[in-house]
Amino acid sequence: MTIKEISEALNVSISTVSKALNDATDIAEDTKAKIQEYAESVGYKLKARRQPLRRICAMYERVDSDTRNNILNHVISSFTDIAIANNYEVMIDYVVSKPVDFDLNDYLILNNFCAAFIVGMNFKSRIYKQIKHTTVPLVLLDNRVSDMPLISSVSSENTSAIVSAIKYLSKNGHSKIGFLMGEKDSQVSAERLAGYISGLARRGIEFNHEYIYYGDFTKSAGEEAAAYFTETDVTAVICSSDIMAMGLIDGIKACGKSVPEDISVIGFDDLNLLKFTSYNLTTMKQDFNRLGEEAFRQITDMLEGRASQQVMLDCKLIERGSVKQLN
Repeated sequence: MTIKEISEALNVSISTVSKALNDATDIAEDTKAKIQEYAESVGYKLKARRQPLRRICAMYERVDSDTRNNILNHVISSFTDIAIANNYEVMIDYVVSKPVDFDLNDYLILNNFCAAFIVGMNFKSRIYKQIKHTTVPLVLLDNRVSDMPLISSVSSENTSAIVSAIKYLSKNGHSKIGFLMGEKDSQVSAERLAGYISGLARRGIEFNHEYIYYGDFTKSAGEEAAAYFTETDVTAVICSSDIMAMGLIDGIKACGKSVPEDISVIGFDDLNLLKFTSYNLTTMKQDFNRLGEEAFRQITDMLEGRASQQVMLDCKLIERGSVKQLN
């Protein structure tokens, strides 16, 4: 009898069965008892029951319903799946719910976490300065710090991805290219802006600061940016996220223009929800599953005494119908 067969027999998820069989704490006691009783009745040996799980905290900066958080959820889901499969317990928590004097390192030690995966953090986060004093292994998503033996990082190749987007637009005849930036206090935003500036230089395109609009990773920011870009002579706009790209497309239409006939648009992320919309958005694809899996691998490496790492994963251009060929 396997965990999968138990989950199918009881109509519960594989992760729920795994937690019950490993005596995890973040599962209802009646559900745990039901699963353990059934497992014993069919001859499944509860070996892990006598060995406490190693605990990892997945710490979000805040709770909200925007698509940026949905992206984080996707990464955390992948991270959690592989952690559970390797006999770890993952507890999700949020900085925003903590008191003013919250200390990350004390919290991790007092709650017996062997490591933490930090997501959604920016330069203004309450824990940004605290991470440098950690005595517990940390993996940061989309943030990097140098020369810290207990801090690894995982992110996408943000700069080179935007360089590739510029190259793609240039090959399609675009030289007046706008850039819709994310929140100013984000390392991701800074890296993507650097890619925009570098990409223009590599193609011999003059930089124009008036072609940049500062947003905040929300759809409304994209809608607001449309009113700005439609008053310029840009023929294309690269967005720092798909959700802003969607807002931009809606806003361009509201201004009486169309995509890609008047303005071409490229996004960043390749969100699953694009499959259920009519935006037909060309975008730079992040591999959210690999980000989560790599984060877990880095945690296990540090726990086993290996050096911390800064890993960046390639992005891939997904061509759809939101870019017009001008040449």
